[in-house]
Parts: sequence; C-alpha cells; structure tokens
Amino acid sequence: MYIYDLPYLEQRECCNILDENNLWVELATVHMKFDEDTIKVIKRKSQSGKSPTEFLFTLWGNQNHTVIELFMLLKQMEKYNVMEILKKFVMPKYHILIKPVACSSKEIENVNSSRHTAPNVNLEQSVKILNVSRMDMNREVEISRENNESSVGEILNPKPRFQPVHYSRQTFSDISSVVESAGVIPQIPYEDLQRSTDNWNRFAILGKGGFGTVFKGTWKCTEVAIKRMEQKEDNPESHNEQMKQSITELRWLNACRHDNILPVYGYSIDGPQPCLVYQYMPGGCLEHRLRVRDIAKVLTWPVRQSIAIGSARGLQFLHTNTDKPLIHGDIKSANILLDRNDIPRIGDFGLAREGPQSNYTKISKIHGTRPYLPDEFLRGKKFSTKVDTYSFGVVLFEIATGLASYSEKRTNKFLRDHIVDYEGDIMELKDPRAAGGDVFCFRRLIDIGKLCVNRKAKDRPEMVEVFKALEKII
Repeated sequence: MYIYDLPYLEQRECCNILDENNLWVELATVHMKFDEDTIKVIKRKSQSGKSPTEFLFTLWGNQNHTVIELFMLLKQMEKYNVMEILKKFVMPKYHILIKPVACSSKEIENVNSSRHTAPNVNLEQSVKILNVSRMDMNREVEISRENNESSVGEILNPKPRFQPVHYSRQTFSDISSVVESAGVIPQIPYEDLQRSTDNWNRFAILGKGGFGTVFKGTWKCTEVAIKRMEQKEDNPESHNEQMKQSITELRWLNACRHDNILPVYGYSIDGPQPCLVYQYMPGGCLEHRLRVRDIAKVLTWPVRQSIAIGSARGLQFLHTNTDKPLIHGDIKSANILLDRNDIPRIGDFGLAREGPQSNYTKISKIHGTRPYLPDEFLRGKKFSTKVDTYSFGVVLFEIATGLASYSEKRTNKFLRDHIVDYEGDIMELKDPRAAGGDVFCFRRLIDIGKLCVNRKAKDRPEMVEVFKALEKII
C-alpha cells in the first residue's frame, strides 16, 4: 500500500500522535532525510493550523513511498503506538517488529510453570527462533508489482518508482516548492460542493455509472463536473475498488498536465461521500457525440480529424513524458471528453499504471472495456503501451464510421472485427451524417486504425508514430 492509499481515519490518528511534541521533525530529518528548507516549509504549514505530519506524508507520498517503509522508520524511532495503527496495512511477517506489551504477573507465572512441563523450550531457543524470524525478514524476496511487496533492503533504501515532476530527487527543497505551489491537488470542503450543485439537485445530474453520479456545478464562479462516489449497500468491496481507482486517478492527473488531458481541480473527503472535481466539458463525451441524433450536433470531418489528432497527442504524451510510460489502460470514446470548442481531453485514469520501458509486464487482474482490449492482454495478461495503441485503433474506427464498439446486430459484434474482416467496399461504412464527405480522411483513419489493432503487439506502432501519421492527413 502506498502512503496516499492510507485510509483517512488511520492517517489522522498517526498525525495526531506525531504532531504531539513535534515528533514529526525527527521522522522528517533523521529518517526521511529531508533538509532544513523543507522542514521550514512544513513548519509554516503548521502555523496556519494545518497538521505538519499530514503535509509531511503528502510530500513523502508524492515520491511513491509505501506504508511498510513508514512502518520501518517508526520502528527505528520506537514509536510502537503508531506502528499498531498501521499494523493491519502491512504483511503479518513484519508484525514481529512491534515491541511486545509487558506481560501480567499471571502470564509470567504461566510462562515459569511451562518451563517445568516443557524444559526443551528455553530462553536460548526463543532467541534463536526470534533471530530466524528476523533473518527471514531480511532475506531478499522478489518484488511483486501487483501486491507492492518489497524486500526489507528496498524498504530501508527505497528506489524511485515514478517521477511525476522533473526535479532532482536530492534537492528536497525543490520538491517542497513544487508541492507547495502547484503539486498538491487542493481539498475542497464538501459543503462547498453541496452548495455548488444546489444541494445535489437532480436537474444538475450529467450522468450515472457504477461509481456513483456526476453533477454539474458552479464552484468559485467556475463550471465544474463533480463525481460523487456512492457505495452500494450490497457490494462494499466495489466501493473499496472505486476509492482505490479514484486515488489512482488523482495521483496521475496531478502528475500529467497536458492540453489534451482532463484537468482535475480538487477532491473532497470530509463529507458523507468522497468527490472528485473536474473541469466541466460542455461538448460531452466522444461516444455520445458520434451517436447524437440531433443533426446539428453531428461532428464534421475536420472536427473528427482534429479530435483524433488531439487524443493521439495526449496519449503519446502519457507514454513518453517520463522514463517509464504511463499506460492509461481504458482508452475508449466514452473517456475522451470535448470542451465547448470540441477539443478532446482524455479522462478517467482510474486504471492507469506505470508500464515497462520495453516489451511488457504481466498483471494479475484484467480491467478495462472488452471491445477495446487486445487478446494478449485478455488472455495472457500482458500489459504494455501497445494495449493503449490497440484501444485507440478501435476509437479511430468509431470516429470514421460512427458505429458502436460493440453491437449484437452485427455478424461481427466487435467493431474491430467488423472493420478488419469487412468483405465489401470499405466506403460503405463511412458515416453518412458527417458533413464534408472527406473520402481521404475516412480512408486514412481506417488505415491507421488497422495498424493499431494488429493482432500482434510487436506489429502495432507506438503512439508517437500514430500521432505523426494522423497529422499528415492535414
């Protein structure tokens, strides 16, 4: 578990203890190795009534540190009461690090009497058992990226997993400056969001899904879209997954700023329902605009071309912005949103994850939308940038034809198969409602889309190449 995944109540308990007598200072300087400038920044935060430990956790969490790492540092400080709070979030084999509570006189009597009935269990052997346990903890273990297990060596000497902002990891004052100025997404009071939507007026609802409801509101004189997460009474596990995805989305939207990526304005966790606040996109999602009945709102060929280029530009940015690519994992027309000028922005980063620098990595659980996912991911759980490329190819087919990614009415229900295996004149699939009648644009979208949805991942282009090919259509 990452620090930013730590539940609010437990994090609050830890902060209350470490705020007392400024215990956080030792944690920050001696163990986390922050410099004096960073400590001054944190102290300024505390003067405004905020918890210095909470801000420290935010700084450290932005470097992708985990709860088990914090657990180990608290062990060095001998803060066993805080370790007890975190105990349920670390693997059982680390529980031995928590100092045992003093035994009662009755328990001591029982231990003494047991020496007579079990003479082979003596102090020397107990120490030996304890040492074996410690040796076991210090044994190198293979890193599992799926469950975030790490070796003790890595915990004490962590290596960076992802660097969302370009700065020197040695200069912590620079880190704090970035975080303090713009790096941390602000927390918005729940009451503000409630007022902005006229007490969650049903007429302000933009849409509903498995996660909850999206409302349109006006916050700080600005139109916003507010995703309010709602727990299903019959499925609490689903709510936990929603929260996990929302935290993931906050993390990546904060790390990746781009003209074609949906901006997030803030979040709220102090009310009955957690909320995420985004820029309002008056143009709606691409999926709805491609199927809209109002002929006046049908996208023209130049606009479709612009949407394809802008979406590709945003996606290649995710893949190339850092040393390791960020793979979106759920590219589809429903997750491409349009502003009032129909400029596209990629949203919904709940399934995004850092990918390998080359080839692929294997994951344990499949997420995403079936019509947009390639076989190597569905069957072999092979995750790479080429998964996004495949998904984007299906989106290009949607843009060109106006057809749904999946339809029971077609022989080939999946749009990918319908296009690739089409035996007639491909021009028959051109969306007849789009103005302009651009035959060349249609054919290029189809041709580039076919390259993207190649069955073999190695034969698909990287998104940088896709973007450049789409720009040449102009």
